[in-house]
Amino acid sequence: MTVFQSFLNTVNVIPHIKNGRLKGLAITGEKRTVSLPQLATYAEAGLPGYDPKNRQGILAPARAPSAIVTRLSGEVRKILDMRDIRERLVNSGMEPFHTGPEKMAAQMKSDYAETVKVIKTANIKIKE
Repeated sequence: MTVFQSFLNTVNVIPHIKNGRLKGLAITGEKRTVSLPQLATYAEAGLPGYDPKNRQGILAPARAPSAIVTRLSGEVRKILDMRDIRERLVNSGMEPFHTGPEKMAAQMKSDYAETVKVIKTANIKIKE
């Protein structure tokens, strides 16, 4: 038996956890996922405050007109609200939600600042 630890997208590992080839240890987020309700959150597994995120979004060029960004955001929201789309995403391990452009931009800036802090604290250097 081979043992290893990895951080993977739920979407990619659900089939393997369900068929017993992989054992899930914990999942990110404040609550358990619908697709793997038996899998504890990191907090439940003894790691409160540890909650790495994997976000997905749609980006536009920096100078895209706000009217286009607003329309694109609205269309994405409509798609995510479609029952069949939502069910497919949930069944594949995703928990779809829509934040809108402003909140997504703020979250990306926050994530960037946190990553920079980790890199500086750990003194991580890129070798060329």
